[in-house]
Amino acid sequence: MRDTRATKLRTQYHFAYARHFAPFKEDKVTLLEIGANQGDSLHAWAAWFPNAASIWGLRYGKTDKQMIKCSHHMCSKVRIIDGDQSNSTDLNRLTATAFGSSWTPPAALSAAEWADGGFDIIIDDGSHVPRHILFTFNHLFPHIKPGGIYVIEDNGFSYVDMPAKVYGYTVGDGGIGKPPPGNAIEKFKQLVDIVNREECMPTLDVVIFSEAIDRSVMEVAFVSGLVIVKKKTQAELDALSKLKSSVTPAMTGGGSLGAYKKKIAREGSISA
Repeated sequence: MRDTRATKLRTQYHFAYARHFAPFKEDKVTLLEIGANQGDSLHAWAAWFPNAASIWGLRYGKTDKQMIKCSHHMCSKVRIIDGDQSNSTDLNRLTATAFGSSWTPPAALSAAEWADGGFDIIIDDGSHVPRHILFTFNHLFPHIKPGGIYVIEDNGFSYVDMPAKVYGYTVGDGGIGKPPPGNAIEKFKQLVDIVNREECMPTLDVVIFSEAIDRSVMEVAFVSGLVIVKKKTQAELDALSKLKSSVTPAMTGGGSLGAYKKKIAREGSISA
């Protein structure tokens, strides 16, 4: 949680979260915030979700002595793990601690194993480095339960095209319209085409994050400073699979698809 967070929660964050988190308000949610900082945001989530099963926080660069004491009656639901969001070992340790080392996200949205693990909500308020954002999303979005929400806060550093320091990290290989991984926003913009695929372009056969992630994305929303990605439920997946597009393959044979696929492949090689 940063110094400007209180202001954000009263403005664009407040409206976005009120809308997107409302369906979970009374549920036994399992929530993760990356970037626990001193813990005050975790306390706020514990208060917001009165029936939460657990509120997890990934903390980096803070000690127990620096944490703000939680006085809310839901504080017992808050759990903090130390780790680096750009380190796969730390992320694996986080999910193993939360759900057990033997639990892995099932491939099927309808799988019974979702009752034993997975996050309803993940909020990335961590380093804000675009490369870290994409790395963490790739690693943790599969752990989102069907119908769950993944949020990335404070995306301004995707637009930075001059060397600058952010929380000890160097950024500056982004810029408006620049490709990922320096600009994470551009990567999430590409998901819009995936979301539109069934209705608008069934012949679109590109991969943005992974086949599994792409197929499971129901909705992508952009609010000032925020990216919000919703995972499909099995019912949504079934309904979308029955769509009949009014756009025929012949209508999209003018060459734009080939050019787009080359662009995605080129950006993928940069990311690698």
